[in-house]
Amino acid sequence: MVRLVTRMAALFFPVAICFATAPVVSAQGLEDAEAKVKAMPNDPPRHYNLGLAYFKAGRAADAVASFQKAVELNPNYKEAYFNLGVAQQKNGQMGAAIGSLEKAVQLDPENGEAHAALGGIYRDSKKNSQAEKAYAEALKINPRNASWHYNLGIVYQTQNKFPDAIKSYEEYLRLSPKAKNAKQIQDIVAQMKDPKKAMAKKVDAKKPADKK
Repeated sequence: MVRLVTRMAALFFPVAICFATAPVVSAQGLEDAEAKVKAMPNDPPRHYNLGLAYFKAGRAADAVASFQKAVELNPNYKEAYFNLGVAQQKNGQMGAAIGSLEKAVQLDPENGEAHAALGGIYRDSKKNSQAEKAYAEALKINPRNASWHYNLGIVYQTQNKFPDAIKSYEEYLRLSPKAKNAKQIQDIVAQMKDPKKAMAKKVDAKKPADKK
């Protein structure tokens, strides 16, 4: 079974889930995946693999349908729930994406990528307390993911929680000292240490964190 668990926050911000690392699927590959589903329509992994093929082909809506079929056939299919959330987010179905990702972390509490993905969607939905919790859970699982510290720092800074934001940004810089935005973050940290200046400037949340 093909299993694609991708990196997220480091690839795409503020929406912290992305299949950008996946190769473009060939027309033949897509046809093969469709044929396998037709041959065994009740096999969850075949629907899952077809969902991956659709997503990599840029067909998010079709990917959603395939992943949904996979979880209908296997309600404990944690990888399918995760990638269903990814596809739903890509398709603009934010509420549904949250539900799918919450199911993914329920089935696999150690899936840091799913926690971080939830953090990104919560942040975009201005649900900052939930975003904090989601990123904190992700970092418990993988405290060395620099971009998650960066994203959590943005959540804190958005709420003017400057001491917490400073800690998150400094950890990001420690883990990713050569990041393209390192100088910018260093300047922002310095400004946040001066409360008067801190209110004047915030991180440009549209800029992506570097890959890690």
